[in-house]
Amino acid sequence: MNVLIVDDEETILRGLAAQLEELPVPGIDRVHCALNASEALNLLSSTPVDLVITDIHMPGIDGLSLTGTIRHRHPDIPVVILTGYNDRAYLQQAIRLKAEDYLFKPVKPADLLQLFERLGERQTRDRKTSRFVDIERFESLPFPFKAVMACDLDEGSADRRSQLGDDEMILWMYRQVIHEAAEALEDIYFISPGSSLDPCNLLIASGAATAEEAIGKLEKLASSIGEFWSRSIRLGISFGLSSGRERSVPFSEPRKEACVALLYRLGMGGGLHRFAPPDGPIAKSSRSELQTAIELADSGAILTELKRELARVLDGAPDSRMLAAEELLQFLYAHLAQCYPADSLPLFQRAATLTEKLVWARTEEQFAQLFMLEMNEWLGSVIPEHSEYGIVALAKSVIQARFSEPLNIGEVAAAVYVSPSHLSRLFRAQTNTTFLEYLTNVRVEEAKKRLTDPRAKVYDIAVQVGYSDWKHFSRVFKEATGFHPSDYRTRTMGAHSTGNET
Repeated sequence: MNVLIVDDEETILRGLAAQLEELPVPGIDRVHCALNASEALNLLSSTPVDLVITDIHMPGIDGLSLTGTIRHRHPDIPVVILTGYNDRAYLQQAIRLKAEDYLFKPVKPADLLQLFERLGERQTRDRKTSRFVDIERFESLPFPFKAVMACDLDEGSADRRSQLGDDEMILWMYRQVIHEAAEALEDIYFISPGSSLDPCNLLIASGAATAEEAIGKLEKLASSIGEFWSRSIRLGISFGLSSGRERSVPFSEPRKEACVALLYRLGMGGGLHRFAPPDGPIAKSSRSELQTAIELADSGAILTELKRELARVLDGAPDSRMLAAEELLQFLYAHLAQCYPADSLPLFQRAATLTEKLVWARTEEQFAQLFMLEMNEWLGSVIPEHSEYGIVALAKSVIQARFSEPLNIGEVAAAVYVSPSHLSRLFRAQTNTTFLEYLTNVRVEEAKKRLTDPRAKVYDIAVQVGYSDWKHFSRVFKEATGFHPSDYRTRTMGAHSTGNET
């Protein structure tokens, strides 16, 4: 058992941690400490924790707010409130928030022993009926057949989300609806999805005497959730359903089927999607240009070819996209391993983690961004020059292609799959100018070319090079060249005329 203690008073925090470590209770593996709620939430998102003990009175996010947040994000982690004898009103509120238990300060070893005795009794009593289980526990259940369903909210409209409240409120409603719907059915279990993108990513498993019955339970659950959600909440929701599998089949197989089926929503829209194997082998392109770019260590060309290959993946049938993406990753890994054997070994595990995350993508844009961000990381690990030169070259090509749009560094960073701050640093280091200075120079140079046409209007040219306000364009142009656009045209045309006369 891993325990997390949260208290803003470090003396109390360390003292309680020391008591727990010396407590004669079997099963306490590690004791983590956090001085505030934010630190605790960060730790909970990255570290396995089985029990939280938190003080009520803390600056910023207090213990009650932390308890509520843990109930929403990690409903299977029990919370014990650490409080004083004068905090009865706070304690009542903590109970309403479904805190598991409480301890009065100052805490004595005997209090901790009694606490763990109470927790142990409840765990023993609830083990048979608990719906939150790990894979090992689910696999030990005596069901001849099993099925798995992946569940997630769709992207949805920002307006509707804001009407419902913040993301925490939506997550709370989402979990409440699903858990209440599951209460009406037997042998439904919630399992951690592992590598995921959002707290709304859920894996739900069922066990039954037959494959049809296992699938039927999850279909009924999806129907109940989907009907209420679409009618009352009015946000999109999707489900991916595996086939029914025998008990002997590893859980990883129906889990993958369910997640791949969920990904069908990218081409088919929201709702319930059942896994179906692809009709035939995945069509492959020659990829000779990608292979050549890898051999030449031309990271810019590699990314360009990968974007082209990824576009082919997303243009394919919804039920074959994940298989095609995995095949592309295998191709890339094999050729990177051949050219850079010493540096590419860690990429094998990263490929598996990436595929686990890709299945939770809610849009094609998110799928592409996840894929290409990871490819940037891969290339940076095997081709050191990539981070310094390849990304800036790609950013320059995006600017050249889109300077007529109202472009900003965030949009260009997204197009080359890096963060805006990272692109800003690289740009200054490689070009000795800022992103905005470079963009302005591209626009001014293009405007100069267009000003040589005497029929072109200055306000039309302003729009053509990315400025909706021609007065602002004129100021920028003058700052860059020393001349108003019309003056520049006059001088340029005059120079041409003089040249022609001579």
